[in-house]
Amino acid sequence: MQSRLLIINCPSEHFLHIPMGTFGICDYLAQKNIEVRLLNLALYNREEAGNILNKHIELFQPTHISLIFHWQETSEGVLWSGEYIKSRFDHIKLICGGFTAGYFGKDLLEKCRFFDYLIKGDPEKPLELLLKDAEYSQIPNMIYRDAERIVSNDVSYRIDQETLSSISFCTVTYLYDHELYIKTLEEKLGFPIFIGRGCLYTCKYCGGSLGSFKLHSRKDKPVVRSIDAIISDLRRLKDFTKKIYICYEIDRKYIMALFRAMKHESTLIKTFQLNYGAWQLFDSEFLEMYRDIFLVDEENKPLFELSPEVFDDKSRKKIKHRNVTFTIEDLKQNLHLINNFFHNNINVSLFFSRYHDAVKTYPDMKREISGIFRLKHDMVRNDINADIFYDHLSTDVASSYWEKHIEDPHNFDTLIYATRKLKSQEEYSFPVNNLCVYMPKTLSEYEVFKCELIIFILKGLEKYFHELFHIMSVCLKELMINIIEEIVIEEYLKRPGNVFANMNYCELLNFIKIKIAGQESLSSELPFIEDIIGLNIKKAMYQHRSQHTESSYQTKRPKINHAFISTHDHDYLDLINFLKRLEKEGVHNISLDSTVFIFLIDDILSMPYETYRVTIKTFEEGITLDKYYELMEQRQIFTPSYHKNLIAKLFQSDVLY
Repeated sequence: MQSRLLIINCPSEHFLHIPMGTFGICDYLAQKNIEVRLLNLALYNREEAGNILNKHIELFQPTHISLIFHWQETSEGVLWSGEYIKSRFDHIKLICGGFTAGYFGKDLLEKCRFFDYLIKGDPEKPLELLLKDAEYSQIPNMIYRDAERIVSNDVSYRIDQETLSSISFCTVTYLYDHELYIKTLEEKLGFPIFIGRGCLYTCKYCGGSLGSFKLHSRKDKPVVRSIDAIISDLRRLKDFTKKIYICYEIDRKYIMALFRAMKHESTLIKTFQLNYGAWQLFDSEFLEMYRDIFLVDEENKPLFELSPEVFDDKSRKKIKHRNVTFTIEDLKQNLHLINNFFHNNINVSLFFSRYHDAVKTYPDMKREISGIFRLKHDMVRNDINADIFYDHLSTDVASSYWEKHIEDPHNFDTLIYATRKLKSQEEYSFPVNNLCVYMPKTLSEYEVFKCELIIFILKGLEKYFHELFHIMSVCLKELMINIIEEIVIEEYLKRPGNVFANMNYCELLNFIKIKIAGQESLSSELPFIEDIIGLNIKKAMYQHRSQHTESSYQTKRPKINHAFISTHDHDYLDLINFLKRLEKEGVHNISLDSTVFIFLIDDILSMPYETYRVTIKTFEEGITLDKYYELMEQRQIFTPSYHKNLIAKLFQSDVLY
């Protein structure tokens, strides 16, 4: 029987993406007259994955199935898929490949008895030979079972540029349900464009670095495709999607050459929206070329990504390759340059992570936390359209970190144990948002817990009490983190139970008020602290409350529920203008701007007190709705339709009853 290969991207809650090289493997094998199809089980929930798998195995009748094990976060999906297939389709030969598979190699085959073969490194030629029934001993890069022995052949095959350029990485029709996959990608970053394989750089945390490739793929230099090959792929892809993603930038000159080639191809100009993962800062030439070629839609903004990883410039030089590092000051200037070119019509994401072996002590971590959250404030204050993410570092298998800091790193059990321990929340009481298995031993558990609480609180303030966070940042500057640190030490560190799961924000806000108001040096920097905290406590109590009824009934002579109305000295919610006033007038001289805040369902309405006095406050006099509308028309305050909508919202939110 002629061999038929089904390649499976295993179920994963972390990775919906099929590794970029997989479509190229399909095309390579198809050119060798080997039938091949691709199935992405990550598109489906675990309950339906088995039925989907059964359906396509029955439909395609593969002789071989290859499971992609490319990143460590997919390990549980690989185990489930292998066990499921072997228990039901024992006649099918199971292959495994990908970065993580290649790293564990022989040990993975020993631990996972359902696998028959494993490909280490470039898979194209080895798969071709295997599927054409070559002698196992003659297949490079392959690890296989021979009776009770496991045999590892030499990793001698490395794909060259000519071969890499002769195959397509954008023929999406190899994939079952490719329309669903494209739709899913369009809700995220778009279809990833395959540029090349391998890396020049030695970033310590990355499983795709030069050193990592030597470990999991025996590859000591990158190989890139020809520009013509990528142009050909883009021509093919434009019939399926308009949203693409590039995150392979070992040579910016190469990327610029690709852009110039696209510019000479009329059918590719203003055809795609490109989301771009940059490894270095942008220059004017890049931004100008990008603007000329790609779609920049104000309603659906493209994204630029940059990964400083750590705030401290010296630490960044230690963990990233020297060619892809930059200073925070350079980064700020670059964001202004992007803003000048695109006027906030480009979204920018900046990625920082914790923990790194260049940030070893608690004072180091405190400076990192302070610097990153100050940078968040600077972005808002300077109206720069950039989101800053500060998450746990995922310690990539085969990275320098993994090799240096993980005990027994080449044992597959080490990965599975760490993954399951993290999933069951045995390791940490605080929320972990990545596969973080390394923390510097120079940080004690107490110090890690303290760092996590400080970050958790600052993130909570930024998310739920946005205006307070930025006003405290501008008034208190570096003192802000000291205040949060003191509150953490005094109020939270010794509490029983999970303080992360049970954070009471009204209580936290009160702690902040007491801490600042109780110290003259702090209260002089933020003299309206009690006023702004009072507003935010009400915000915590009343915002996002549930709507009891959808009834449109309105009492003809309504009363005001003053619990949902609050009067304060300034319009803090008009944040940018308030920050400008602080800068212009000074914190001690800023004039009062009496403002009323009305807490609606999922919104807060603010208006000058004088406007409130001549509008909604008139209901205190016992007037009817008809009289109110008549009065507003006489006073020529807004329009009748405005008041109709406003009154409806006030009733829906129980402000009027």
